[in-house]
Amino acid sequence: MAARLNLVSASAGKRLGAWLIDKIPPAILMLAAYAASVPAVLQAAASGSASAAGSAVGGLFLWLGLASLLSLAYTVWLWGWEATTGKTPGNLVLGLRTANEDGHAAGWGAIFLRGLIIAVGGLVLAVGAIVVVVSNVWDRNHKRQGWHDKVAKTLVLDVAQGRDPLTTGGLYGPAAFAPEGTDAHAGFAGAASLGQHPHGASPVEAAQQPSGVISAIPGFGADAVPAPVAAPVAPAAGAIAVPPAPVPGDQSTREAAPSYALAMAGPAAAGTPAAGTASGVASGDEHPDEEFAATLVRASGTQAGPLTLTFDDGRDVVLETTALIGRNPAAAAGEDIDQLIDFADMGRSVSKTHVLLRVDGPTVWVTDRNSTNGTAVTGADGIRRQLAPGEPVAAAPGATVEFGDRSFTIGAA
Repeated sequence: MAARLNLVSASAGKRLGAWLIDKIPPAILMLAAYAASVPAVLQAAASGSASAAGSAVGGLFLWLGLASLLSLAYTVWLWGWEATTGKTPGNLVLGLRTANEDGHAAGWGAIFLRGLIIAVGGLVLAVGAIVVVVSNVWDRNHKRQGWHDKVAKTLVLDVAQGRDPLTTGGLYGPAAFAPEGTDAHAGFAGAASLGQHPHGASPVEAAQQPSGVISAIPGFGADAVPAPVAAPVAPAAGAIAVPPAPVPGDQSTREAAPSYALAMAGPAAAGTPAAGTASGVASGDEHPDEEFAATLVRASGTQAGPLTLTFDDGRDVVLETTALIGRNPAAAAGEDIDQLIDFADMGRSVSKTHVLLRVDGPTVWVTDRNSTNGTAVTGADGIRRQLAPGEPVAAAPGATVEFGDRSFTIGAA
């Protein structure tokens, strides 16, 4: 899955750099005005002639007025350009775009409001405007928005490192970005998870509209019921044998179950689908962000050494024994989890609780928690396996795990 599908929030340094670049043209105009008029004023003052001094001062005001008029024209042009395309000279140089919270053009009102807040900040302290521009460093929501962005409901995205939503269908992306095995025309699950519907549509209408990266939530509504646990199937030749997920509440299964082990299976019975295929997958009637109780995992063996998860945004996390990854992961009732890895995903292709990891010696068992956009494991040999919800799959160091539009690589710490 291409890294360019990711949305990357712009750093404070790039935001400041782009803002300063945008201020260069007005500064040049004012410097030119002073350079053209101040020498004449100084010469007139030295001569002692009142008429010459008055003429020189008039010339100064004329040049300053012309520079101010040109600066105003530049400001209006810049305002409209950023409002409709997300571009400014600084944004172009540093690979940034300004967008609204849906990933589309911010609009004239939003850009005016964020600019006004920066200007007001400049009146408070000498460096107040700079503080406002880089205020995203204090944003607890993964440093996505500065104070002016929060008020104007805008985002500043680094399109040199990630996807440009303004040209690729907004925050959720076009249907062509839908992950493999999902319904590209099922609607915006990201909007549904927020209790909203794209373009103000109802849940039924939204499910009929072209989608972005995120497929629709099956069974969205009060009638959603838990999905049944997939029935065990015979593994294909060369596949990794994995134990079936326990039924919630089955204490005998939890207490007596052995550790996971790798086993090379013989040829599958004729007509029997291989493990990890679409057959036997939990039904789509369950809300994808609900906890998948059937993925409770048994005790693992002795860990050979620490493992590291390297995410596609450069973040490194040392994996302990068990971990849940998602936008806001939470353990199910009775589940013992060592780590909750909160992963920011502005495109909302990652579910709240997306994937479960359990370390077993040098192996990491990866379980999809009935996520909206699915999970896949690509081994060091390049073979990619799409996970069925609730089915643990082994991943060795060097493997890449794709969850939604994001990914991480397993390595030694």
